[in-house]
Amino acid sequence: MRMENRTLLVSYTDRGKAKMGEIRSLLESEGRTVLALERPRGGAFLQEHWQQVREIVFIGAAGIAVRLIAPYIRDKFTDPAVLVLDEGGRFVIPLLSGHVGGANDLARFLARTTGAEAVITTATDVNGRFAVDVFAKKCGLVLTDRTKAKDISARILKGEKVGFYSEFPVLGRVPEELTLVDSRQKLGRFSAAIAVEERAGGEAGDHILSLLPINLTAGMGCKKGVPRQELEGLLLRGLEAVGCRPGQVRRLASIDRKAQEPGLAQLAEKWQIPFETWTAGQLEKVTAVTGESPFVESTVGVGNVCERAAILGSGGGRLVLEKTAERGITLALAAEDWSVDFDKTVCDRPGAGKL
Repeated sequence: MRMENRTLLVSYTDRGKAKMGEIRSLLESEGRTVLALERPRGGAFLQEHWQQVREIVFIGAAGIAVRLIAPYIRDKFTDPAVLVLDEGGRFVIPLLSGHVGGANDLARFLARTTGAEAVITTATDVNGRFAVDVFAKKCGLVLTDRTKAKDISARILKGEKVGFYSEFPVLGRVPEELTLVDSRQKLGRFSAAIAVEERAGGEAGDHILSLLPINLTAGMGCKKGVPRQELEGLLLRGLEAVGCRPGQVRRLASIDRKAQEPGLAQLAEKWQIPFETWTAGQLEKVTAVTGESPFVESTVGVGNVCERAAILGSGGGRLVLEKTAERGITLALAAEDWSVDFDKTVCDRPGAGKL
């Protein structure tokens, strides 16, 4: 399970160690958990950390880094960001996962804060073009099809216009590479297109890339001791019922009496999402629920936990899935308000990070 706020630093010389200390302080001030390794032998340490960290920064020669990471490289959507910073602090080079992994953004941050020069080589950056994978990452959108995303980037680099439609409000100046349309059907005019929508699978278009907002809160209640697998099963079925994807779930929510419930805590850990709870008094202030259970109210102090927790967790959002119950588990899904803001350099969306 990758730790989304964990960074591994690696150095090989005394001078590199000093630079590593500087970088560590900068990253920790940004909320990162930093692991620092000095002069590790061979590359076996990477096997342990490759799927556990968000970023790896080598302080030293690029050749050493390339040789060490080569056996572990699999896919830009799953590999960590890998960067090299020379021990003199002159250049910082993203080697792997520049866009999706955030290596380019981290390189720019390190350049800005240390005085190094960021050496960016990805084509859309070099040509100053809109990159759909960067847009999706920074705005907290689920990228549903890697092949379509790659095709869109290729077409943009060739100078083709890409259609863009959003079910949600669009703020700011739309990039010149995109043509904004007011209906999904009009995307048929383009050889490649993007649709920002709550549920994938709209009308035709093998050429249309769906981007789905990460804006759902799963409100859940359960009897004591329900296994994580059963909780997860109901959540997956609930998402499927409303046409949403697991990646769209931003948080898990319940009543404070369930804060230490092992199954719920394990589910949140597996999905890498926060698990938030509220008191009965906080929950009862939510009145827009579809029904109440006198038995549940007599037990925990409020008659509908899952819908209220979902609505609270989504900041007063709308119910996407009303209360559904199964074998001692209740589930509701709520979606928070959403918009696309092209003017934000770093979107304040889930998963966007701060660098």
